[in-house]
Amino acid sequence: MHYLLALLLALAPTPTPSTCTYDTWTWSVVARRAVAHQHVSKPYAQVTLRERAPDWTVTGCTLCREDQEKVAVTGMPPVLVCRYFAPRIEEALQAAANAGARIETLVGYRVGRSGGPVVRGKRTQFGWHAFGEALDINPNANGLYHHCQRNTPAPRTEAELGTCRRRLGGFWRPGSQPASSLTPDGAIVAAFRRVLGWHWGGERIDTMKDLMHVSPDGY
Repeated sequence: MHYLLALLLALAPTPTPSTCTYDTWTWSVVARRAVAHQHVSKPYAQVTLRERAPDWTVTGCTLCREDQEKVAVTGMPPVLVCRYFAPRIEEALQAAANAGARIETLVGYRVGRSGGPVVRGKRTQFGWHAFGEALDINPNANGLYHHCQRNTPAPRTEAELGTCRRRLGGFWRPGSQPASSLTPDGAIVAAFRRVLGWHWGGERIDTMKDLMHVSPDGY
């Protein structure tokens, strides 16, 4: 009943905010840290195409704090995600927890240029997190790995990471930490696939495996 009420409220027309505010930064691949921190505050009518998610015409997700909503798992601080997805994200998290997953840390909405081509040592594009359309789950047990071999399937064991090397977050050890680890057949990935149709970052076929990450396309 609680979920149905939340879903109906989410589907109801939402008044357009009067303002758009967010804090942003750019990732420097040279310094390996966020730089160029900036606070943005302006009339909502001035939101640009670049500040709107690729699926904005359906979801209404933007960089604006005003388009985000809190979601939570019992016993954990809430995180912000795009309002359009909030009820289903909460449902997926609860379903995973009910199936035995241990959800210890969540990272949702954060506005930064962390993807895309590198220009003068800096990333140039906003990723799904910036629009509230991604979660990093248990990053201390599900690291971001790089130097992976291209076109490899989602790993099920540490050995299947092959040439991958950990870049951020904790070591991924699904054999010894099954409840905290994201795996292709595990409760967390299954719940997000079933409830939202989202993909796991371990399914990427470029040179990275983002094992903490779920989003519309896994990137």
